[in-house]
Amino acid sequence: MKSKILTALFLCFTAWGMAQSKSKEGYIWYFGMNAGVDFNEGIAISLPDGKLATDEGCATIADKEGKLLFYTDGMTVYNRNHEVMENGSDLKGNYSATSSAVVIPAPAREGFYYVFTVDATAGLNGFCYSLVDISANEGQGKVVSELKNIKLADKVTEKLTAVRHRNGKDSWVIVHEWQSDKFKSFLVTKDGVQAQPVISQVGKVHTGGTLNTQGYMKSNPDGTNIAVALEEEHLTELFDFDTETGKVSNPILIPQIKGAYSYGVEFSPNGSLLYVSAPGTGEIYQYNLQNRNPQDIVKSAVSIGKTPNNEWIGALQIAADGKIYFPIYGTSFLGVIHEPNVVGKNCSYENNYAELDRKIARLGLPTFSQSFFETQTVEVKTETFDNKKIETGKDYILENVFFETAKYDLKTTSFAELDKVVKIMKDNPNYSVLIKGHTDNVGNKSANLILSDNRAQSVGNYLISKGISKDKITFKGFGSQVPVADNANPEGRAKNRRVELSFNK
Repeated sequence: MKSKILTALFLCFTAWGMAQSKSKEGYIWYFGMNAGVDFNEGIAISLPDGKLATDEGCATIADKEGKLLFYTDGMTVYNRNHEVMENGSDLKGNYSATSSAVVIPAPAREGFYYVFTVDATAGLNGFCYSLVDISANEGQGKVVSELKNIKLADKVTEKLTAVRHRNGKDSWVIVHEWQSDKFKSFLVTKDGVQAQPVISQVGKVHTGGTLNTQGYMKSNPDGTNIAVALEEEHLTELFDFDTETGKVSNPILIPQIKGAYSYGVEFSPNGSLLYVSAPGTGEIYQYNLQNRNPQDIVKSAVSIGKTPNNEWIGALQIAADGKIYFPIYGTSFLGVIHEPNVVGKNCSYENNYAELDRKIARLGLPTFSQSFFETQTVEVKTETFDNKKIETGKDYILENVFFETAKYDLKTTSFAELDKVVKIMKDNPNYSVLIKGHTDNVGNKSANLILSDNRAQSVGNYLISKGISKDKITFKGFGSQVPVADNANPEGRAKNRRVELSFNK
């Protein structure tokens, strides 16, 4: 392997994806003791006008232009003028729940929003939803009486996340049952909230002391992974999530050190790294999900930074600027991870980055639909392989190379295309070739990495079988890391499943 070439390629490929998030609905945050920040100017600007007084749970929603609509601690809803919204009291969440609420737009119903709430410590209020009509009262909104505190499940933990369905229209809202190993994924469509959830029995049974009800659950921005913190067990669980079926699968247990009290979880914008906060030690751990097996993911742990006096670090939340923010408990600051897509300490951890205008951070930051922070995919112009038009140092897609679904054995229909590559290599004995395998974002990331590795290697092995020296061939699988089109639709996913090559002198 030519490690320097591959490192440079990876840096090049990841750089283009750092586009602005697709939606502005997560641009305004209210949290803690009257604290808030606004990302509409591209940086975190303090908002000192918030009415929340919450140690943990909160949720905020802006419109598509980034203007505040309303916010809540799961119990009281405040409108854009920071007044209690009509009928906005006595929701069934709890300000002491880790994720007391999340707000998602009602599909195909402009101006309507669902507020999903969970009780603290698996309390009797369970998991409920209420509907907000933001057009009422000249844009100040109201909670619709007929659809307020509609219970969906009893005795769930404080863990709550939401993500867009693969169809790009509907949404999933996901909770975890207490004293159980059941995830419950509720589908939200134009017809409303589906009362019957998709149930996945997978991972650990969430039981024990009430500390284990606490801690965050988060999806990554494209919805293909979920992480869950179990505070009492000093443990994080990592899963695959299918945004089409709502199923949770493939658990990986990631232990933190005793005394960590795992609490906040967040994914890098490109989904390649997982971050976990450890309030007990005042630090944040990073895990590289681009390893090819669970053991290597666990071993990749690195402490990227900590607070000066072991102050608690609570929530971790990705923002519209591509950074990850965290509250430093009892202070007037948010810390930040400036480059969360970068492996190791070079991700640039910083304490006391965003000043909160003397308002106080606690443990929580707003819970959002994580799809709000999916980066805008700019379709990359690609060139297909044409043996009559070849330039060195240029990437070409092998359009006529085929594999069985989820396999890496070459179909015989691929041989004609690859024989053209063989001829180019034999006609140019000073050439070497770099072969790169890619997948879409559906399925397990480690499995996709291995599959893309194997497909690239299969192409290389064919060239070797035709007399090309193995010293002239380098191959690398990138899994879903380097999309050239949007994975949100079937056409884009098809373009992302590809094998590329480049010739080098």
